Amino acid sequence: MVIRVQFKGLEKTTRFMAELPKKLDAELSKTNQEFMENVKNDAKKLAPRDTGELKESIVLEPVRKGTNVKKWKLVVNALHGIHQEEGFTPHFAFIRNSSKMVPGRYFVRKNTPFVKPALERNFNRYLNMLTVSTKRALAK
Repeated sequence: MVIRVQFKGLEKTTRFMAELPKKLDAELSKTNQEFMENVKNDAKKLAPRDTGELKESIVLEPVRKGTNVKKWKLVVNALHGIHQEEGFTPHFAFIRNSSKMVPGRYFVRKNTPFVKPALERNFNRYLNMLTVSTKRALAK
């Protein structure tokens, strides 16, 4: 006894399965960029604004160029950015152009992290963003 089973209409399903990785890749790339833009904007809001140099030095760069960039890096180009984020040994510093202080030598001992809090603010939303983008890719 031989049983023969034949499926009809699998062309659409096969096409959907072949195109899904491309669509999902594109949607996840958009989501990653949107997430990193949110982190960048929050980091700029949280950065100390004594001269504005630190805020202006925060930029977003792709790790690799291409149509669907999945990896982004947040770059702080100001030299004192790492010290504000990670802290430093209390010391005397010469402040030249400050909107808050008269130029002179000041004892500096406080740091104000701005990137880590920005990541913490946005991470919970990121999981939801990934879910939404995956559903969008499946709906296309």
